[in-house]
Amino acid sequence: MNRPMKISGDKDVDARYDYLRNRHGAAKPAANGYRLDRIFRRDQEALFSAIDQNNGPFLDIACGSGLMLAPLLNKGHDVYGLDFNADACAAAHLNGIKVIRGDAFNIPLPDRTIGQIVNCQFLNQQPAAQTEKFIQESARVLKSGGQLIILWRHARSFIHVSAHAVFTLLDKFSGQPPFPQYVHSFKEIESFATKAGMTVQKKAVTLPFLGLRMISPNAPGANIIGASQFIVLRKS
Repeated sequence: MNRPMKISGDKDVDARYDYLRNRHGAAKPAANGYRLDRIFRRDQEALFSAIDQNNGPFLDIACGSGLMLAPLLNKGHDVYGLDFNADACAAAHLNGIKVIRGDAFNIPLPDRTIGQIVNCQFLNQQPAAQTEKFIQESARVLKSGGQLIILWRHARSFIHVSAHAVFTLLDKFSGQPPFPQYVHSFKEIESFATKAGMTVQKKAVTLPFLGLRMISPNAPGANIIGASQFIVLRKS
């Protein structure tokens, strides 16, 4: 906890989440940018399918209101959230999360102290250089054998490109602050992970319907109806 804290959050994204929390309250997934509760539940199920609950503590980076890992609290696990936004930290605290106000690119934690890190729908708001720094910092604070589990929008899939265009237009007319949309491929994330001393344990694409949770990134429908990209990285 003695590392210098540098707050460098994007102001447009900050304003967007402030708007959502003020509108929806801290206890709803919509406060974290989810249009539908079922999409949040799908992402949560994907993360929990890979979390090793025997290897804590647990850290949600860019935690927002702290809802993603909240089920672990009922099992007595040590759960932390990290966010640069002061209002998000207050909301996560209300939801029972131990909150650290800090920067995902300069995590204010000592080396090798965390067992599992999750990060959900954050990378699309970050350019490649910041994404690489985030992965490096995550690897630094992970214990040996710890995992970094990431979900980010499949920005090139047909269904997401279409939805993003529609919602961007609606947001513009309603006066809501914009969301950035950076594209990150599995190849890019794997390259950053390798440099940081991590190996890929699993990768998949989540689906918004059809009753399936995840399919292979190489499956025919992945680039048509894929909702999010999902990867599990383990520190050596």
